[in-house]
Amino acid sequence: MIDLSLDEIFARMNELGKSIEPVMYKFLLKGVHEDFKDLIAWQTGTGGKRLRPALTMLFAQAYGASLEDPEVLAAAAGIELIHTYSLILDDIIDRGDLRRGKQTVRAKYGDEFAILAGIIHREAVYEAAKATGKHQIATNAVYSKTIRKLVEGERLDILFEQRDERTHEYFRTHRYSTVTLEDYERMIAGKTASLLAAACRLGALVGGASDEEQAYAESYGRTVGIAFQIADDYLDMFAISDEFGKEIYKDIVEQKLGNYVVVQALRELNEQEAHILKEHLTNSALSDKERIKKCVPLIEKTKAKEIIIKEAEKWTHKANAILSTVNFKNEELRVVLEKIAEFAVKRAF
Repeated sequence: MIDLSLDEIFARMNELGKSIEPVMYKFLLKGVHEDFKDLIAWQTGTGGKRLRPALTMLFAQAYGASLEDPEVLAAAAGIELIHTYSLILDDIIDRGDLRRGKQTVRAKYGDEFAILAGIIHREAVYEAAKATGKHQIATNAVYSKTIRKLVEGERLDILFEQRDERTHEYFRTHRYSTVTLEDYERMIAGKTASLLAAACRLGALVGGASDEEQAYAESYGRTVGIAFQIADDYLDMFAISDEFGKEIYKDIVEQKLGNYVVVQALRELNEQEAHILKEHLTNSALSDKERIKKCVPLIEKTKAKEIIIKEAEKWTHKANAILSTVNFKNEELRVVLEKIAEFAVKRAF
């Protein structure tokens, strides 16, 4: 049995992620004015784990493709471009100022230019699909379906908010006053899991896998994605800001019910305390600091922290159970993918 540490897996992912960056920049900066290039490249330049393109490349390799194959690199670059595209839009929607320890595109350049950067990213995704050659039609279908799922996940995430800043009729009419675990899972299936699912399916596709094998790869990616988001929700509440690289308690500040910790805490608290927590989350008269100060002690009274750890681990086990049904040519890659599923959780716990 091959034994690889999480540090070794992380190093391999970083190496794979770096290998697609020149391809990303090629698609991103095509035809862009010289004065605009730094702005367009900013989100990609902030780095990141590059988990999604790494998964694309690993699944492609698992089915016999070369990591230097231009079609594999293009497919992986397109997946990461969708991710960076979604981050730019997410930060505009949430008015986010910090990501990965650096200013967001909208914080550094303004919402207007961040929107334009997002449009360029979407066009770059199309360029990436074209560069996958014989896989172009299938790749474009995966990209398009994934972006639609991301939008639906983002729509639900917005509707889970309780703040009064959004005054338009659609939000007022469709906003959720209560978020169940089923609602939460539906949201993260779109907002987070759909892109990891697409990354894995696309890797299998360009690697020459059958439709059935592509479906298994997609299922693995979706399951890892759910574990990843649950762990992210844990970090939002319990991480140290400097280590996490983004604002903690962000979901409390944004008055969102769509955080697993919040959903679970509201389920565990007695009726009176749950009502108080919800009042603090929905009270727009509170400052950010006041809201955090009032909400966190109520959350910490519950077993939400322990439950979320078990829940994330459950999804990791599901992902690896899916892997056990797949035949890989290279047994080492199965171990790598198992470790990646573990990494999705262990980075938080």
